[in-house]
Amino acid sequence: MLTFLGLRLDRKASTGSSFVTMPGRNLAKPFAIAGFILAEIYMLFTVLGHYGRESDPLPAPPLAEVANAPARGTPPPLKAQLTRIAICSIFFGPFGALVGTGVGLLVSGIRGDFRQNNNLSNPQSPGASSPPR
Repeated sequence: MLTFLGLRLDRKASTGSSFVTMPGRNLAKPFAIAGFILAEIYMLFTVLGHYGRESDPLPAPPLAEVANAPARGTPPPLKAQLTRIAICSIFFGPFGALVGTGVGLLVSGIRGDFRQNNNLSNPQSPGASSPPR
């Protein structure tokens, strides 16, 4: 129930009032919240997961001097992982919320949650039904 200053805003208040029944719920906000949460979960899998090509590394040209790389299979330091999480969370979450908002608007549109024209929301003037003089 939606109330403001003790008045119910989801019902018609009185005859001639502009308050009408609400036709449906806009699903953009719940979908945006769900998109944000799912994007952050996906970010954790992306950042904390393995690189995926550890068995077959990508081809690279030979280097002039040997790089001091850690042994294969060594996990990255904790500080590097936390830095990646902090930086990626700034980008993954809002973009997930944007995608969720778009999906929520599409679902609301497909469900047909639009304001309907009815006689209660647009009353005619009292003399509109009489013939012209």
